[in-house]
Amino acid sequence: MPQLDISTYLSQIFWLLLSFFSLWFMLSWFIIPRIEDIMEQRRRKIDGYIKKAEKINKQALQSLDKYEKALKKAKDQANERILQNKEDLAKLISGKHAEIEDILNRKIADNEYLITKQRQETLNTVENVSEQLANSILVKFGIKNENKAAAKKE
Repeated sequence: MPQLDISTYLSQIFWLLLSFFSLWFMLSWFIIPRIEDIMEQRRRKIDGYIKKAEKINKQALQSLDKYEKALKKAKDQANERILQNKEDLAKLISGKHAEIEDILNRKIADNEYLITKQRQETLNTVENVSEQLANSILVKFGIKNENKAAAKKE
């Protein structure tokens, strides 16, 4: 095997060192700095994205806070309006109730007056019919009613 031949050791060491140092030189001056630049760019880009995300998150939290405050204010106003409407409706209902009650009382009074009037008319009619019936009975029995006023008193 030629690698184990002692006469070629010096040339093998030379080429080994030359290859190693040239590879090391290329890595340290060209490849590694480029990789570091790329990684630094990525790091800066990621940091920028993180900062943007934090800023957006902060804005979203502020918007959420404003929304919650506006919602609470709207709910409070709605509850206040509901209470005011309830009070207004209660007043309106009580006013209408009083009006209806007044109308019903007037109608009841009018109807009671009509009933009393009709009752009196009915009693007068019954009395007249009774009187005519009594007179016709008396006439059939042959009794003359000379004094209608006296018959009415009896």
